[in-house]
Amino acid sequence: MEELLHNSAHLLSRLLEAATLLLLALGAGMAFGKLLAGLFARRPPNEVALEVWQGLSRWMMVGLEFLLAADLVSTVVSPSWDELGRLATIAAIRTVLGFFLGRDLEAARRIVRENAELAAARQGERP
Repeated sequence: MEELLHNSAHLLSRLLEAATLLLLALGAGMAFGKLLAGLFARRPPNEVALEVWQGLSRWMMVGLEFLLAADLVSTVVSPSWDELGRLATIAAIRTVLGFFLGRDLEAARRIVRENAELAAARQGERP
């Protein structure tokens, strides 16, 4: 029974790691597509970069969640010090990255909002 549990956890962990790679590839592909579309549409580079960055950072966060889940599954079944260290490292990276990405996303939203208000004010000034 214990061997079945270990094998099942190993399989689930590998599937979650594969999902992580898929999510990161999907996010990178979508970001690259948005980058090309924005450049071909001749949108302002700062708007394109912000949109691409926001989208990619969201996918990275989702990928890290899956990676954390994969390590959690591995650690629950056979908690070695190596596995616990890896889990702690990924959890720390995810937490720090989440904090800074969240802060940066909020700052980006504020900038976009301020730019929209400024553009609206300029439209109101024109005769």
